Amino acid sequence: MNKWLFISIFLISCFKIQSQEQRSFLYASVNDKIGPVINAHILNKNTNQGTFTNESGAFRILAKSNDSIQISFIGYKTSVISVKINHFGIQRTIFNLFKTTYELDEIDINKHNLLGFLSSDSKKIKTKKEVNAKTLKLPYAGSRIMTPAERKLHTAMGGGTPFKIGLVNAISVDYILNSISGRIKKLRKLKTIESLEKKVTKIKNTYTIPILKEFEIRESDIYKFIYFCAADEKFNYIYNSSEINVIRFLKKKAEMFKNLNPNNYN
Repeated sequence: MNKWLFISIFLISCFKIQSQEQRSFLYASVNDKIGPVINAHILNKNTNQGTFTNESGAFRILAKSNDSIQISFIGYKTSVISVKINHFGIQRTIFNLFKTTYELDEIDINKHNLLGFLSSDSKKIKTKKEVNAKTLKLPYAGSRIMTPAERKLHTAMGGGTPFKIGLVNAISVDYILNSISGRIKKLRKLKTIESLEKKVTKIKNTYTIPILKEFEIRESDIYKFIYFCAADEKFNYIYNSSEINVIRFLKKKAEMFKNLNPNNYN
């Protein structure tokens, strides 16, 4: 009798140990105060297995109760979560990340023993001789490369080759013909559109994060919002000014944009 009791207890213990070690998929998503966090790094610290959140902020990872799940993303405070039984429920668990700030390391301004006088300090700084088209004095070195629209307009206006009357330079024949046909007018409009698209692309590439996270503009509305900003008569002036002016301008326009779209921004 004692023998069978011992075997039963042993088998139950083994079953419990096996069930504790067995892992299943944990389905969850990562959000901040604005919305989903895309490409956040997810790591099960007990198994060293990891994954990333998708475009909806969702992920799945093998885990079991009491495992430690680490969630990290640049610009956010790393979060370590202890897995609970209720995390495996039918409803997907949402984990939140919070922004953090970073301080730059101090810079030693006396590293090169500079005295602050150009006449003496310039002799202590060693520089490498730069070799490029300009230093080699090649033709057209240093000149700005024209965009496709600028090149077409330049060609339509004669490409810098004037029409000569005797020894006197006059207006290019191409310029006269293309002006009459309306081609120059169309190309100037094309150049304006190309310039606008270039500015819009630069604004998007440079300020996407603050537009989405700080000003709370939806990702699906980002181009619509930037073109809304570009319609402002001050846009070109702001675009060519300082970064802080651009940020302030975008912030102001974001409030106006959301007020004009109350159904999407409550």
